Amino acid sequence: MLFTNITEIKTFLPIGVGNDFGRLKPHITNAEQKYIKPLLGSNMYDELQEFYLADYPAEPTSVQEITKELLEKVQHALIHLAYFSGFDFLNVSVSDAGFQRMESERTKGLYKYQEDNLKKYFSDAGFNGLDDVLVFLEENIDSFGEFKTEENYTVLKQSFLPTVKVVENIPFNLHGSRLVFLALKPAIAYIEDTDIRKTLGESIYAEIKAEMVKEDPSAKITAILPYIRKPLIYLASAMLMEETGAELGEKGLFFEKTDPVFRGTLKKEPSTEQRIASMVARNRGIGLNYLEALKSYLAVNWEDYSGQTGSVFNRDNTGKKTFWA
Repeated sequence: MLFTNITEIKTFLPIGVGNDFGRLKPHITNAEQKYIKPLLGSNMYDELQEFYLADYPAEPTSVQEITKELLEKVQHALIHLAYFSGFDFLNVSVSDAGFQRMESERTKGLYKYQEDNLKKYFSDAGFNGLDDVLVFLEENIDSFGEFKTEENYTVLKQSFLPTVKVVENIPFNLHGSRLVFLALKPAIAYIEDTDIRKTLGESIYAEIKAEMVKEDPSAKITAILPYIRKPLIYLASAMLMEETGAELGEKGLFFEKTDPVFRGTLKKEPSTEQRIASMVARNRGIGLNYLEALKSYLAVNWEDYSGQTGSVFNRDNTGKKTFWA
């Protein structure tokens, strides 16, 4: 565990020294299991745990300094998520008689709106903190090479959409969130393997894939990539929103994929489902329009990409396993 006492927690939250660490410990452990370990991966988490337990040297190396900075970012996210996930339980006492709300003559419980606002604060700070951790790892990957092998590494060189920056240059607003980007990975892979691959054809798809990972791809490859990326991100986002019932602005989307209101108040606005359906239809429509643009671009530049003369829609079918009608 990456906390052992209240004094450490006070570095990140202004809580009183009279707080019982024993009451917080289970929620810290739960938050580590639910959010931190899945984000970092077991190996990365174990290394950070080992670093945390070791004595910090008086004259640290550059790697030790940057690891300490990473640890602080992880701890910031962790403690906020611990209070978020344990919020309801921390507000009650448990005895042989069951559960009771904690109040006294000197202290009163929060109003509902105060509880909702406080839970939202812990949620936003925690999930934003996870995003900060991913950005930090991405920017300092030379010091954390082991993270490149983890599922949540946010530079996907083999993908048509390798980074958040590429997505937002389309432009498509991910709110800078690596969590949302990672949540999109399965949908991106599916749309790429179906709609994009089918549209390009196997030979063109393979050529583009081989060329795009080079330091200096050919001009025709860089020219077609925008036509591929636009339908890919819009169709993938529609698929993800449809599966999760949440908009892409939700930082917790990567970790919670069933309840769109899990992060704050349990009240659900009547328009939520209609809005999600509207956003899904909108993004799918934009994606399909961009897919038609890709097809048109290929038709106009067919000879450059196929190496064959004539139109993609007008060829000699003799001896071909497939044919154009």
